[in-house]
Amino acid sequence: MIENQIGKRFAEALSGSIADDKSLQTALENLRWFQDAFQTEPSLNRFFIHPSFPRENKAAMLKNMCHRVSALDEVRNLLKLLVDRNKMVFLKNITEFFENAVAKRLNQVRVNVSSAYPLNDKQLKKLQSNLEKILGKNAIIEANVDESLIGGLRLNVGSLVADATLKNGLALLKQSIEQEEVLSESTSG
Repeated sequence: MIENQIGKRFAEALSGSIADDKSLQTALENLRWFQDAFQTEPSLNRFFIHPSFPRENKAAMLKNMCHRVSALDEVRNLLKLLVDRNKMVFLKNITEFFENAVAKRLNQVRVNVSSAYPLNDKQLKKLQSNLEKILGKNAIIEANVDESLIGGLRLNVGSLVADATLKNGLALLKQSIEQEEVLSESTSG
């Protein structure tokens, strides 16, 4: 898809223009801030995408937003380029690819942890430590509560899912019982 190619190209260019790791992380925070602003305020997105608004107005708005968040020069340059080329629509893709580029450069892996109850700091640190040993990378944990899980944990690491929740265990048990019933009906008939 074209948006992925464009997103990847701009994200790699931004990553390549930033030398130190701290600035890399700051740039990611800047991009996330802009992405959040566009998601929470759809009119902002329309303003930057719609061709009827003058480019000067878009540049002034962008300058104001960059100042508000103290955006890095590299991020400011990227956003200005996106406005000039009418490519602001690809900001979400660029942010996603940039997150991956940052994770790769910093040897990080993002882990989404879902639990029925909030995990305390001690539990999160132990989980992080164990994941880092297993994965050989710095684990960045994003924890959230999903009361429907009843108990246990579900971990999402990229496209991999480890589901040790009570809800999943019950679903597997139900499936097993249903399969046994089908088999017993077919052999007794």
